[in-house]
Amino acid sequence: MGMFSFLLLPFAVPIAIYLFFILRRFCVTVGLAVAGWRKKLLLWVIAAALALAGMMLSWMGAIFLLHLVVFAGIVQLVNFILKKSARGRYESGFALWRRVYGLFLVPLVLSLAVMVGGYINLHTVRETAYTLHTDKQIRTEGYRVALIADVHFGVSLDAEELAEKCAEISAKKPDLVILCGDIVDNSTTREGMYAVFCELGKIESTYGVFYVHGNHDRPMRIVASAFTEAELVAAIEQNGITVLQDEVVQITEDLVLVGREDRSAARGEKGRASIAELLSAVELSDFVLTLDHQPNQYAENGAAGTDLLLSGHTHGGQIFPLDILQEIVPFNDAVYGLYDIDDDSKAIVTSGFAGWAFPIKTAAPAEYVIIDILPKK
Repeated sequence: MGMFSFLLLPFAVPIAIYLFFILRRFCVTVGLAVAGWRKKLLLWVIAAALALAGMMLSWMGAIFLLHLVVFAGIVQLVNFILKKSARGRYESGFALWRRVYGLFLVPLVLSLAVMVGGYINLHTVRETAYTLHTDKQIRTEGYRVALIADVHFGVSLDAEELAEKCAEISAKKPDLVILCGDIVDNSTTREGMYAVFCELGKIESTYGVFYVHGNHDRPMRIVASAFTEAELVAAIEQNGITVLQDEVVQITEDLVLVGREDRSAARGEKGRASIAELLSAVELSDFVLTLDHQPNQYAENGAAGTDLLLSGHTHGGQIFPLDILQEIVPFNDAVYGLYDIDDDSKAIVTSGFAGWAFPIKTAAPAEYVIIDILPKK
């Protein structure tokens, strides 16, 4: 986990305290004596060791412990309500429940179910489809766009599984394939980086495969990476994929593609152009499809003339209830799905092929997106 372990370390103390009381209740339930300071000290040591190991050794351990504590709190609340409502009958009439509660079975089973279900969900990439209608005078058959983002190659699918998904997308006969950032990250090996773009470049489409950077693709200053930015761009372009960095491409006579530099580039020397600058020379009677890894600046896109904005980045929240938290605290303009920017502009945020760092995904599906853009009849 490296430096990210320190983000979880503060949780170890309250979790250790809670685990102590859970362990003590378990011992009482199975008939083990816990009186005396030596036995209590041993329980404290075990609780602290479990908390530290879970928080420091792996994301899976940390997530499992956090779910365990949350479910334990819910079960404890249920037990409190049951005890208060049953009153005197609780001690004499709920023997099975009291044993299940004492043995900590419900939180354990629920936490394991979340881990297994989240792992399966992360490794099961499915199609999500949208059909949009536009007032713009585009060709009668419209356009089909395949959207892929947040593969974070190495987190879930291997090259063989990715190849199967790429063949599946090719069979959908897209006109455009969009790689909307974070295809790789600092955990992706150099070989993995070449492999992922080799497979993505094989997706068949009418007008080609287009890529914009995410905030994780490029090597980061504070985290080591197995490849340089130059190697990254070379691997992308060698596989027939067009890299767009604040660039506008006239795909057809009525379709314009705008690929924005990632928002994280604003912290560098170059920065990035505004959407108004990029669209200043564009004929706005054409359908304007804008790509921006992070779903932000929705109002600016609507005002400038974007018809459809495609993004990733959020992973759909990745782990419940982070999706709800992201809706309450607006880190981005959107979290997951289809949004209306204004009367003329829409946005789609994909939850992505995978997710970042965490080995599970419970808040949204692992997906690729097929978008059909059709003229209104």
